[in-house]
Parts: sequence; C-alpha cells; structure tokens
Amino acid sequence: MNILKTRKCAAVLAISAVLALYATAAWRVEQIRQTPHAVATCNLEHCVPHTASLSALR
Repeated sequence: MNILKTRKCAAVLAISAVLALYATAAWRVEQIRQTPHAVATCNLEHCVPHTASLSALR
C-alpha cells in the first residue's frame, strides 16, 4: 500500500507542476498581449530596427 501512496503522490505532484507551468505561460502571454505596441517595440536611436539588413548595421 505504501508504493501506491507514493505513486499517487508523485502523480499529483507531476500534474501540479505541469498545471503550474501552463498557468505561468498563459499569464505571460496575456501580459505580453496587453502591453501597448509602443512599449513593446524599441524606438530609441541605439536600438537596431527589426528589419535591418547587415549593411544597415555597419
């Protein structure tokens, strides 16, 4: 009976860990989705544009 109790406890812990990872990922995606576009992109002069080619970086 002790082995069954250990396996059930391990299964509960594994499922809890997976649910915690999923919840954390969903929360981060929601936070990123709610940020305004101006905050999410870099408009400063020292930032490299996302569409830059190698010749533009020189």
